[in-house]
Amino acid sequence: MKTLKPRTTARPSAVEALRIAAVQAPSLPPTRAVLADRSTTLNLRLRLSTVEAITAEARQRGLTQKQLVCQALAAAGVAVTASDLEDRTPRRRG
Repeated sequence: MKTLKPRTTARPSAVEALRIAAVQAPSLPPTRAVLADRSTTLNLRLRLSTVEAITAEARQRGLTQKQLVCQALAAAGVAVTASDLEDRTPRRRG
């Protein structure tokens, strides 16, 4: 198995890295990484009767369960991203 070469110098600390960047490019402002608003999973444990009620209501309104829950959250004053209110269910091809 191949081994990695040891580092000849230690990594600079955050303060030292900022100092080096300021010396190398003094006219550039420091940057901050913008975190993408990516999708993630929210897992809820609910009683079967609650899930059945959500499913029935979503079907009656022609919505997905996620849309129904997100609309209810938005109505309760929670800031819900517009894309979470859309039906983004992948459709079958063919």
